[in-house]
Amino acid sequence: MPGVRVAVARLAIGLAVAVSATLGAGKAADARPVPPGFFGIVPQTSLSAGDLVRMEGVVGTLRLPLQWSDVERQPGIYDFESFDTALAGAARHGIEVMPFVYATPAWLDADPARPPLATGEARRSWAAFLRQLVERYGPAGRFWRGRSARTPIRRWQIWNEPNFRLFWHPQPSPNDYARLLAISAQAIRGADRNARIVLAGVAPVSAGLMPWVFLRRFYRVADVKRSFDLAAVHPYATSPPRMAAQIRAARHAMRRAGDASTPLLVSEVGVASHGQFPSAFVKGERGQAEFLRSALDLLLARRRAWRIAGVDWFTWRDSAVPDRHCSFCEGAGLFDPQGRPKEAWRVFRGFVGAAIRPNS
Repeated sequence: MPGVRVAVARLAIGLAVAVSATLGAGKAADARPVPPGFFGIVPQTSLSAGDLVRMEGVVGTLRLPLQWSDVERQPGIYDFESFDTALAGAARHGIEVMPFVYATPAWLDADPARPPLATGEARRSWAAFLRQLVERYGPAGRFWRGRSARTPIRRWQIWNEPNFRLFWHPQPSPNDYARLLAISAQAIRGADRNARIVLAGVAPVSAGLMPWVFLRRFYRVADVKRSFDLAAVHPYATSPPRMAAQIRAARHAMRRAGDASTPLLVSEVGVASHGQFPSAFVKGERGQAEFLRSALDLLLARRRAWRIAGVDWFTWRDSAVPDRHCSFCEGAGLFDPQGRPKEAWRVFRGFVGAAIRPNS
């Protein structure tokens, strides 16, 4: 996805692995169907009409970037065309969209990764932008007037990976993220009182704070739990048990803070079939498909215990351009750059169909 890069070449994987992933565990643990929007995709390339046709009935949610710096290049002048097109296409195929909103525009700061907190003007402009988004795309939004296909945005994810120095400058700050979140929640809920605020997903990166460390410090901020409805993690790992260990660590931090009941969204996870650089996250087509199968099985098996609200696979289609910030993102798609389905797509499609309609 443009602007979404995860540096995972040097993961801290010294967590105690106390989870065993076995195929079929998800169905044995909970035979009830999951909600239609439970399984999502995080695309790293633009989506064609053909992509959306393939997604229909399989992909429940698209997690899409909504970069403030692209939409409001000048104060008060908005260019919604690109996001309008993506949202309308998703709606025609019954796919919900969950945007993650980030990136400060150049008229406020030359650095898009610096959050809009330094001045009153920056904070007010960020809040005004969020209100514009909800008033356009929310349940009563202007965008939906006269449209027969409607999937209003009800979940808003605030920023991306603020524990990672790539996305939060000058360095990750749980306190500052909590400030941004509070401003965001007030603006969004002021425009739609039923909107759900989603924490930015936190990833296990070496250039920043580990997710569980970030969450522990984040929860120390007074009244922070009032500012969000769902937490989120990006538990990138070389095996499903290591993925599970990260989720357990995040859940432990939440329980210690007295927040055991808040749902947790896995808003990015994935491995690659190939990559330009050596990486334990590059597993070949069969290995990628097996990881996907085992990871989804495990997440379904633990869905109730961990209060998993959804799982978004990174990514839909391989990129033809290597990402210098990520050792595997280039080949993490379910399709190659030409649109040829990989084995992982067949697994994803079959798995999702069985999970949504387990008795069919």
